Amino acid sequence: MKTNKTKLRAMIYGAFYGDAYSLGGHWIYDTQALKDASFSLDTCNDPISSYHPTKHKGDFTHYGDQMLWLLQDLVEEGMFCITCFGNKWHKNMKEYTGYIDGATKHTMKQLDIHKNYFTCGSKSSDLGAVSRMFPIILKYRNSIESMKDSIKIHTILTHTNKDLIQVAYFFSQLVMGVLAGLDLEEVINSSCENFGDNISKWIQEAKWAQALDTKEAILKLGQSCSVNGAFASTIYILLKHKDNFKEALKANMLAGGDSSARGMIIGAILAIVHSKEVLEGSFVKQLNKDEEIESLVNKLLA
Repeated sequence: MKTNKTKLRAMIYGAFYGDAYSLGGHWIYDTQALKDASFSLDTCNDPISSYHPTKHKGDFTHYGDQMLWLLQDLVEEGMFCITCFGNKWHKNMKEYTGYIDGATKHTMKQLDIHKNYFTCGSKSSDLGAVSRMFPIILKYRNSIESMKDSIKIHTILTHTNKDLIQVAYFFSQLVMGVLAGLDLEEVINSSCENFGDNISKWIQEAKWAQALDTKEAILKLGQSCSVNGAFASTIYILLKHKDNFKEALKANMLAGGDSSARGMIIGAILAIVHSKEVLEGSFVKQLNKDEEIESLVNKLLA
């Protein structure tokens, strides 16, 4: 299937912007503290938590940095190969000055004792593993089977949780549907039964919460990293704020918790829907790596 290059470009920028915008309030669970914080809600901000002491306005969290490494690797190698990307990921993580999460520490430890890239991943169910995958969709947009295989292998490098792999498949199908011009809510509804009982249950929870204010809904559905909660929270915001890219990311960040993992998925998908606004607005230029990302995306789109 031929896909719209403008929408693909917006998808990548939306994912990166979703991460950079969320950095300001990332991993702050107290929603009142976020409301009282002295940062602008119209731009990216320096992080106010202690988790990202080396990061500044326009930078990425560790999720966004790993997505950039994936984008770089796909351009350099011309394909996704777990050994090639695993080598890059391992080397970069050894030198990394940003936050290193538990799944990364587990994977690094396994690799240091010579486990292979297919068996080194943790059992963690952090949604952030899925949030990094959008360069794979860009690369394999015309080969669904190659996309699916690469998404699975990319996920298990650091996370072997089966629900998480199904979530990655779900969001990749959702992206492809929206890229094809289908209605976001219709694709969610039509895909609901195809990815297992947990995903179906979480989607229903997100729908039931639509009558609630975003902060209240995310508190009930789940603010944390685990896909059991984070998935429903992400679906909730996609449905609740589908008509406004900027407001969706703002509401997501102010809802607290692991807003960056949610924000990358929300940003990518709603950027496809609102591609003109995203590409012509100020969002891209707020990213400190915007020129590098543009160069890499152009190469994958060529």
